[in-house]
This record gives sequence, structure tokens and C-alpha cells, in this order.
Amino acid sequence: MTDLVLERSSAARTRALDDPPGGVLMWIVVAVELVAFAIVLVLIALVRIQQPDVFRAGQDALSPASGLALTLALVTSGWLTAEAVHAHREGALGRARRLYGGAVVTGLVFVALKSADTITKIGAGHGLGVDDFWDAYLLGTGFHFAHVIVGLGMLAWVGARVGRTRFEDPETAVAGTALFWHMCDVAWFFLFPLFFARS
Repeated sequence: MTDLVLERSSAARTRALDDPPGGVLMWIVVAVELVAFAIVLVLIALVRIQQPDVFRAGQDALSPASGLALTLALVTSGWLTAEAVHAHREGALGRARRLYGGAVVTGLVFVALKSADTITKIGAGHGLGVDDFWDAYLLGTGFHFAHVIVGLGMLAWVGARVGRTRFEDPETAVAGTALFWHMCDVAWFFLFPLFFARS
């Protein structure tokens, strides 16, 4: 019970501007990663503009339903993560832990769907070096996939500890993990239309 009160009071305290929720370091990491994603997205957009026929031919091999399923899995995981942060701040640690579990499961659904998608595409002869569309698709979504794996590890680690062991700074651990995970959402919201939306 004491741990619950300590975590609740720590999460509820007002933070200084130089100590944002999630911690300064995580905000710097996310800012750097978003710049990296922005560069990737610009390069993909250039391929789309400069080689419209190649891009359209590649899109013909993509399944919009698969893209939508990937988006729904990731958005659901992000929503569950946000709810887990709110539950943690309210001191409902058991509920926060369950929500983290749900976020990890739906994140793993994304991983399974994306893995199956990549294996299928490569098996159909759409691997690296085929053309600029497939290079952009596999490298862009692969870069995102690597971040999803890291984010899932963070979610699982924090979720397993909520209510069981005290964090040195609960708000930094909980909000920082959510911040990184939402960065994955934001990056996908740009990747999805770039690859799946027809011009």
C-alpha cells in the first residue's frame, strides 16, 4: 500500500519545464529519431514523385487490407498505452499493468502481420535491389519495425514492473515509454499513406 501511495504522489507532482514527463533524455532521443524518420519519409516521397510508374506497380502488389490491419493493430496498442499511463497516474496499478499487457499483445499482432507481409513480399520476388519502390518499402518499414521491437521491449519491461517494484521516477519510466511508443505511431501514420494511398 505504501508503494502505491509513493508512486501516486510521485506521478501526480508538478514537473519543472526542464524535467518533462518521460525525461529530457527520452525527448531528445525521440526528437533525433523523428528527424531520422523525416529524412526517410522525404526520400520515399521523392521516389514516389520521380518514379510514379514504378511506385504504382509496387503498390499493386500491396494489400490495402493488410495495411489497414497493421494500422489498426498499432493504433490500438498506442491507445492501450495511453490508457495505461492514465491508470498509472490515478494509482490504478493493476489496471495499468493489464493495459500494458494489452498494448504488448496488440503490438505483437503488428509484428506478426508485418513479418508475414515482409516474408510474403520477399517470397514473391519483391526483395531489396528489385527496384526503388521495394528498396524504399523494405528499408522504410524495416527501420520502423526495428523501432517497434525496441518499443515493445520497453512496454513489456515497464508493464511487468508497474505495481510490483518501485521506479526511481515512475513518471519518467511510464510516460517515457509511452512517448517512444507514440513516436512509432506517428512514423507509421506517414509511412502508411506514402505506400498504400494511390495518387
